[in-house]
Amino acid sequence: MAEHLLVLAQFYLNPLETPRLDVAHLQRLHWLLTSYHGDTGGYSVRDILRQLSPDCGDLIIRGIVYGSKVNTSQMFVKRPTSSNVCCIFNYRRPSYSRFARIREEDNAEMRAQPKVVFESNSILNSVQFVLQDTPENDRTNTFMTNNAFQLKIFPQDDYATVQSTTLGEILVDHYTIVEIPIQPTFFSSIEGVRNVPPQARRCYFPEEGRKLLNQTYYSMDECLLLCRSQSMMNHCGCVSPPMIGSSTNVTYCSLPDLPCLSKWKSIWYGYDEYPYLQEGKDQMAQRQCNHCLPTCNGVSFSITSNVAPMRRIYNDTGYLMGLLKGLTNERPLAVIKFFFKLRFAQATKSELVSTWVVLLNRFGGILSLMYGFSIVSYIEIFYYLTGKWFVYIYRSCSKRTVRAGNSLYWDELRPTRFRAPN
Repeated sequence: MAEHLLVLAQFYLNPLETPRLDVAHLQRLHWLLTSYHGDTGGYSVRDILRQLSPDCGDLIIRGIVYGSKVNTSQMFVKRPTSSNVCCIFNYRRPSYSRFARIREEDNAEMRAQPKVVFESNSILNSVQFVLQDTPENDRTNTFMTNNAFQLKIFPQDDYATVQSTTLGEILVDHYTIVEIPIQPTFFSSIEGVRNVPPQARRCYFPEEGRKLLNQTYYSMDECLLLCRSQSMMNHCGCVSPPMIGSSTNVTYCSLPDLPCLSKWKSIWYGYDEYPYLQEGKDQMAQRQCNHCLPTCNGVSFSITSNVAPMRRIYNDTGYLMGLLKGLTNERPLAVIKFFFKLRFAQATKSELVSTWVVLLNRFGGILSLMYGFSIVSYIEIFYYLTGKWFVYIYRSCSKRTVRAGNSLYWDELRPTRFRAPN
């Protein structure tokens, strides 16, 4: 049965993945799950994937937060995402399960978690966790060919998958100690920037983003999530259950919809070996949602990693001290440490450099510097080429006199003759 349930992993939006789909097989499995969950109003692929994944206490076995040991099973929540099921630390996003009872349980579990505020910039007083891989006989399906732990860092209110690559994703190999210094950068925009259209300034203010998504929270990842969900609805009439976020009034895809979702992935991601060499074939997800822009006010993070090998023990005594005390190498281990890199954070502010009036003034100054005249000279040239000719013709017709040998000139330029008195 476990082999048959592996087909549920096709609901994840991993690009370039070869689907293993059999329509008859999907229909039988769909009928079986519908019959088994008939009393609960149908089966939820999102909840089944979460139940089949390892518990967070089995993957993060030990932890220290600012020098104090913590129970990791109470510090992490398990949530399905578009690429896998994640164990998330310090999360504050409500559950989006299909059933109200499960949503209430998930939200109660999240509220019971202690809130951790990162304040330290010392590695000796950081947040540390010990990761332990699943046993070899575990049938957990993995997308990557290696056995590394996959870490994603994102805002605590955002969707638990980095889609815009604005923060970071780190792979932690087995038997390594990884130090992850985090450096925040605060950015803001003055009120004068609001007069510039969003497509020109390339960002949204909070109220603009909320109005765009018609909800109380906006981020670029949230916008990309809803954009992809809408694309799924247009193509297949449903949305992949692990990808359901804050979307409302959507239909959940089931097993018979997997062939259509596979076609959607091929259209969305573009299965071309070298798309950048083919004109018009670039299918990057961000470029298909051009209306999704970052926020004008917020904070961004730069992430680096320092990796050191872990000393391995080949006896039954295990490690003798520290966070690994008593652990053995029966299952692959890794240690991660989070802390702020510096004692200060950089802040930037976007300001309106000039309006169109100032820009016009600068343009005239450049012409004056290069050609020796200002924009007023253009008006004078226009005046002499239009008004002066009209005045000259009018005066010529009124006087009805033509003097031979006189060249064409204007009266105000004619020299004045003074007659001496008798």
